[in-house]
Amino acid sequence: MFKGFIFTEHLKSRIVSNALILACISASLAVQNVAAQEANNALSPNFKVRLINLEAPSTEVFRYSGSITNPSGQEKIYELQSSLPPGWSVAYKTEGMQVTSINVEPHTSKEISIEITPSYTADIKKHIIPVKAITQGDTAVVKLESVIKGTYKMEISTQNQVLSGNTTTGSKKEIFLTIKNTGSMPLENIELATQLPSKWESSFEVDKIDKLEPGKTKNVKVNIKVPDKTIAGDYMVNVSAKNSNLESSLAYRMEVKTSLLTGWLGMLLIILAIGFIYILIRKYGRR
Repeated sequence: MFKGFIFTEHLKSRIVSNALILACISASLAVQNVAAQEANNALSPNFKVRLINLEAPSTEVFRYSGSITNPSGQEKIYELQSSLPPGWSVAYKTEGMQVTSINVEPHTSKEISIEITPSYTADIKKHIIPVKAITQGDTAVVKLESVIKGTYKMEISTQNQVLSGNTTTGSKKEIFLTIKNTGSMPLENIELATQLPSKWESSFEVDKIDKLEPGKTKNVKVNIKVPDKTIAGDYMVNVSAKNSNLESSLAYRMEVKTSLLTGWLGMLLIILAIGFIYILIRKYGRR
């Protein structure tokens, strides 16, 4: 009976001892794991972007500025990757050069710019763009936010949709234009201009549109002055409408003909020249 009691107490003592040993081992492993995690975090690339949320229309480029820090004691190459919606594109730049990866010296940082160009058909909403810096099995991710607030679009055409006409030398030609806001955002300070052949002149009935709401149109008349003595033929007249956000243009083919008066004057000069030659022949031919 006494021996059994001693054996039971000895067994209990061994169990408690083993439990304490296991507890100590577990605690030690936990401490080592925490230390390893902290060491790993200390050597992870520090990828920061100063402003991660930008808002712009779909016709503009989203430009982000950031830096990548190499906290390790060795030079590292960071490969840059991103996941983009269909039709979007991205460009990474450092020191004025476009790159796909960058070298960072030990314990230093390098500035990087990220330029994201959305699709013209991008949905009007917030788009999350994950950008990764990958080096030697370690990855740092920054989630950029590109908020599409609308689109700037504009069309310029003639009112009758005809892009050609004719006129005569020394005369004026009226072209009736339509400027339409086909986007989802208002267009402001639209300036109208022409590109003409040498010595031609133009004047707009209205050469500036202060504001054009989405879906609205503005009709404008432009007068084209063709100089005298212009050689008959086809010429191109380019008309543009632009503001700080975009530009739209059209090419108008102008056929220039000789005026009827000029034609009659030319024939008269030819007749006079023939008559003068005939008189000379009659006068001096007898001698």
